[in-house]
Amino acid sequence: MDSRDSYLKDELRETFRVIDTCLACVYSGEPHMYRALASQLRILLCDTRYKKDNSLLVAVYPKLEVSGLESINWSSEKSGHISITQTESGSNRVAQMPFEITQFSNGLSVADLQLTKSTLVPIGQWCEQIVTYSPTTLTIKEVIRSVADKGGGAHIDATMSPALRYMRQKTPVGETYAHLFIVALGRFLQALGEKLFSYSGCRVSEDLLKKEHHKYNLGIVAHHEWSDALQP
Repeated sequence: MDSRDSYLKDELRETFRVIDTCLACVYSGEPHMYRALASQLRILLCDTRYKKDNSLLVAVYPKLEVSGLESINWSSEKSGHISITQTESGSNRVAQMPFEITQFSNGLSVADLQLTKSTLVPIGQWCEQIVTYSPTTLTIKEVIRSVADKGGGAHIDATMSPALRYMRQKTPVGETYAHLFIVALGRFLQALGEKLFSYSGCRVSEDLLKKEHHKYNLGIVAHHEWSDALQP
């Protein structure tokens, strides 16, 4: 390994350590640390320099493939854990997003991406996947860059972009979509870092995991013409 590769790998290891620290802060009751987490996600997955990809994870592991998101499937009855009831002539469709929220007894809320191990996506293309159609259509890259570039990760714009405005809406568990999306991505990257560098990162406490907690899935109901237009 030449000096450049060694340097970048060391920087990658340090970036995973920062992600771990950000998640530990979130778990201990400092939810604002999702903003710092967003900046690290940008460094790893969707950084650019002179309009060219400068993502650290891609630079160190250009041939890496990781599990893709579960597909978003529209149905007139049930999608994942979410169902709707309508008459035979009903024209609505329901879809569950590849995203699950867990709320613990102390009020802590975290989220996780729902992945499919049967589909591997090159790391350089992974951020182009759509993670949600609710509260608006967003790719992983749009989530990260909106928070990192405009929403306090590394910069704050005087006015919010439409994507960030939607993500600043609060979810039923009290946290914003921006917070939960970034935490979900951070937890995924933490797990990846553990595999690449053979370490064990921070976790939600065992006491909380043993206590009653609730899971929620993000879904959307729409008229079939709108959902049909979103189909690939």
